[in-house]
Amino acid sequence: MEIIDCDVLVVGSGAAGLRAAIAAREAGLNVIVLSKGAPGKATSTWVSGGVIAGGSGSQASVQAHLERTLLSGRGINRRELAEALSEDSPARVEELLRWGMKAELSEGFLFALGRAPVLGEEIVRCLLKKCLELGARLIGKITAVGLSVENGSWGLLGLNASGEWAAFSASAVVLATGGASSLYLRNDNPGHMLGEGCRLALDAGAAVEDMEFVQFYPLCLAEPGRGPLVVPPRIADKGLLVNRSGENILEKYAIDERPAAVKARDRLSQALFREIYRNGQEVYLDLRSIPEDKWQIDPFSASLKHMLGVRCGGFEKPLRVAPAAHHTMGGIVIDRDCATSVPGLFAAGEVAGGVHGANRIGGNGLAEAVVFGARAGKSAADRAAGAGARRKVSEQVKEMRLEWGSLTLTEPDLFQRLQRVMWENGGILRDDAGLLQGQIKILEIAAGIREIPDETGDAGAIELLSATRVAWIILKAAQKRIETRGSHCREDHPEQNDREWRGRLQVRQTPTGDAWEFVPG
Repeated sequence: MEIIDCDVLVVGSGAAGLRAAIAAREAGLNVIVLSKGAPGKATSTWVSGGVIAGGSGSQASVQAHLERTLLSGRGINRRELAEALSEDSPARVEELLRWGMKAELSEGFLFALGRAPVLGEEIVRCLLKKCLELGARLIGKITAVGLSVENGSWGLLGLNASGEWAAFSASAVVLATGGASSLYLRNDNPGHMLGEGCRLALDAGAAVEDMEFVQFYPLCLAEPGRGPLVVPPRIADKGLLVNRSGENILEKYAIDERPAAVKARDRLSQALFREIYRNGQEVYLDLRSIPEDKWQIDPFSASLKHMLGVRCGGFEKPLRVAPAAHHTMGGIVIDRDCATSVPGLFAAGEVAGGVHGANRIGGNGLAEAVVFGARAGKSAADRAAGAGARRKVSEQVKEMRLEWGSLTLTEPDLFQRLQRVMWENGGILRDDAGLLQGQIKILEIAAGIREIPDETGDAGAIELLSATRVAWIILKAAQKRIETRGSHCREDHPEQNDREWRGRLQVRQTPTGDAWEFVPG
């Protein structure tokens, strides 16, 4: 098995991973970027709305951005990360424009001028072009299996599309694998976004935090035969949101914030879940009365006018909508420089925790990706440049290969079963009994992963192993946090409890099991 060597290894090719690669290459380091699919595609960046919170760079704009971020986080953001986000995002927005990204600045946000519904394609195109200009090496169709480190030398074991083992060696590793929203039955993420980066980090000795906080976007299409397309929040506010009985949802649940799908994502998702899954009501968004000029309220809304109005029939009838898992606020514990507690291991983007706290405002997901991608790439380059000569990692990789063996799935529908468990037991509305039941079911699903003697690997089995590990931690964290805060709604504990729960739940892996710690502040 050939071992491919580099200075900095970036795992993930969305905005965070590509921006990290750019920073490391600008520092003169040898960089490899790995992705599960084709580089840049099948990422949350690619299918996003392409909206980046950036502001004008003035002190007032930066401060306002920070205050919005902290308010949405319900008091538990890592303030130093939120400050870095608001301070750096104007510069990251400016450089995207300088690098040729087709976009429009409006009211403190950068709107990518891509093609609906993959508006984020333009962000990926811009960053990929810059990566290639700088000479980063991009390798697609690799599933990351395991990480190891010894005396400052990192080894990564992976599987290629043919099930053959692949190995990589580096002085520094940046995890930028995205979130875990594909764990849920209804989600708007691409492919399998299963939290693999968190599992890799835990195995390597790093900690993760805030895993109970999963954001659900309330207004996703639920029309038969169509995917859960996100309805732009500002145009949604111009329509009428009603249940089958004609009741106005925003009035019924006293949701006064506007845009509701930006400033009240958690409460609106909870309201729709109750209507649809508890009350047996379908919910509709009626866009028929919106005049032409209102569709131009922002580039995101304007770009989806034809798809929502013509292709989906929104000019002729109300459209069914329902919430879908959208973003993972929790993730790997990092500092301002994106360093984890394990020297040489860095994380950026949705795989990292702490920036958003209990909830995330619109535009901050992509802002986080480019801001902390840049920071992670620079930090990894600094680490690699000062690391000196690397030891060969052939023995480490061989040990990982023996440790992992060859895994396979005993049943074909295990992943779908896991998604249903997460939706029903760990979704928008939670309680102790459901969370406990969900943990038991996940352990039963994990038992369907078996080891067989074979020279090739099964990427599906590796993915399910990561999925069950991360899913179980999400449910356990949700069970431990005995309150309601932001996107975490406990029906059996409906109030926010700042006296006991203003802080973050962290977990790390030990030889005797998971070690949990509550960090106040």
